[in-house]
Amino acid sequence: YLTKKTGEEFPEKLTITFDKVQDLRYGENPHQKAAFYKGMKPQYSLANAKQLHGKELSYNNIQDGNAAIEILKEFEGQHAAVGLKHMNPCGIGLGNSIDEAWDKCFEADPVSIFGGIVAFNDEVNETTAEKLSKIFLEIIIAPGFDDDAYAVLAKKKNIRLLKVDFSAKDEPTRHEVVSVMGGVLMQEPDTLKEDWHDWECVPDVKP
Repeated sequence: YLTKKTGEEFPEKLTITFDKVQDLRYGENPHQKAAFYKGMKPQYSLANAKQLHGKELSYNNIQDGNAAIEILKEFEGQHAAVGLKHMNPCGIGLGNSIDEAWDKCFEADPVSIFGGIVAFNDEVNETTAEKLSKIFLEIIIAPGFDDDAYAVLAKKKNIRLLKVDFSAKDEPTRHEVVSVMGGVLMQEPDTLKEDWHDWECVPDVKP
């Protein structure tokens, strides 16, 4: 509070408070113990997700889900779908509807998405749910699932359905913190919106 009042950007002493969400079955590997904590205001994040269906999230599920949501933030105002596995996107699709966005996302790499996760920035409908149900996915993240879509996807016992409030952006994160051995790195979040119309093509041969 006092740091914010004085306008100090990076304080000499840093204290961060987190609340435990759950103990995890294991960490990145089965021999590692782990737990999941969330910050005081985890808006627009996986830490604030409501799980509607499926078994508990794992350490790697949380890492993947967080990465997918961070990618979706690049496409606000557009229908977008992200397919991701092991924190690497295997497809990103934009369309005039969430169904078209998923079709493009899937076509980008229909092989690597097997066993991965999918995130949408709009409610999942029955048409999209029917397509999603035909492949093996670990998690589907969206602002919501209509009743018909939920009925289709909930037939799959092991899939995890997460609801994330994508409108909760009134409290932007002032800093991102990443752990390193013996310390942390802190920086402002990357909120720069790229517009390819502003890019300059420097070679003589234009693509």
